Amino acid sequence: MWRKMAPRGEVLFEVGEHRIRRVSEEDAPIIRALGERCLEHIELHYGSPPDPGQMIRELLTDLPPGKTLGDKFGMGVFDGADRLVGAIDVIRDYPEPREWYLGLLVLEPNQRNQGLGAKLMDALTWWLLQRDAAWLRLAVSEHNAAGQRFWRRRGFQPVKQVLAEFGNKKSVFHVMRRALEVR
Repeated sequence: MWRKMAPRGEVLFEVGEHRIRRVSEEDAPIIRALGERCLEHIELHYGSPPDPGQMIRELLTDLPPGKTLGDKFGMGVFDGADRLVGAIDVIRDYPEPREWYLGLLVLEPNQRNQGLGAKLMDALTWWLLQRDAAWLRLAVSEHNAAGQRFWRRRGFQPVKQVLAEFGNKKSVFHVMRRALEVR
């Protein structure tokens, strides 16, 4: 039932002038540059000093237990000038079949607070539904109040809280999920 994976560079979906494509190791330099523009995001989750290379690991290699790279979809958000301005990472069938896990949605600072995140989530929802997904799960840091508000507005409900350590930082994460439907 799974569709063939899109090759690197193939547009998966579009949001206005933004094109969302798979990224690969070949994109590491531009992913690192995005990480450098989003240091506050990295520090919020991983502590100090922030490592821009963490964005590369999040998008290309970080996996939960029992999952393979074939289940991972690291995506870049490219603007009309073909510049990487954001990133999305989803894992198929985690932690349950038909439930996908959103590991990352980040936009560089000048792309935030303009409605792009909400539009990306609408388009990602459509893309996931085309792949037979029924639920989307994520975890948001207790330190990320803006993120918590964003996800609640998008219909995500709390499931549980977990204490996790990333980098040199321990934090409580609010695990949230929602049933997928086109909004």
